[in-house]
Amino acid sequence: MNDFVPDASVRSRDRILDLLLKSEEPVGVQAVSTALGVSRNAAHQHIMALEREGLIERSAAIRTRGRPSQGYRLSAAGKATFPRQYALLARQMLEELARHLGPEELRTTLQRIGRSLADSLRAEVGDDPDDNIRRIAALMRELGYESRAVDGDGGREIEAHNCVFHDLAMADQTICEVDLALLGSLSGRPVVHRRCMARGERSCRFAFAPPKS
Repeated sequence: MNDFVPDASVRSRDRILDLLLKSEEPVGVQAVSTALGVSRNAAHQHIMALEREGLIERSAAIRTRGRPSQGYRLSAAGKATFPRQYALLARQMLEELARHLGPEELRTTLQRIGRSLADSLRAEVGDDPDDNIRRIAALMRELGYESRAVDGDGGREIEAHNCVFHDLAMADQTICEVDLALLGSLSGRPVVHRRCMARGERSCRFAFAPPKS
């Protein structure tokens, strides 16, 4: 079996991103051309492709002996392509909280975190009780969940086939309080955690009480 070898365009893309990551100043086409050992035209094409993908953005012009040259830097999306140990850090933070708080205090703290997150997102949900479950499911997708609004026995529910807290939940299901507080605060309704992947079920599913009349 042949080992997978990235094609030249992928290698060039990664080298440009790495170059911009490590550079303290904006990087121009000529610097990319020199670093990759390719023509200015080829370097320019790579840069334009990365800009279209939203991985790099235009920055301050670079002074040269001739006309100033356009400089580029990593965008927030470009920086996010580099590995980050969020799960490890989050687990350590949760374990540290658990050491200093009792079970009920930990639960209350996680609920406060969920409600605080909801406060920052509330404007994106709207006030229509007939539509806000769908909007909440869409908002959860933006947060990294594979979620959708589905029909349940008692009305609309949200089903998620992944969880941004999955590793933490497998170790301690108390972290699910963040999701429950977030959904309850955004919807303005009590939430029932009907299914949970941390309990061995195939998805997480959240049911909502009917809106108050």
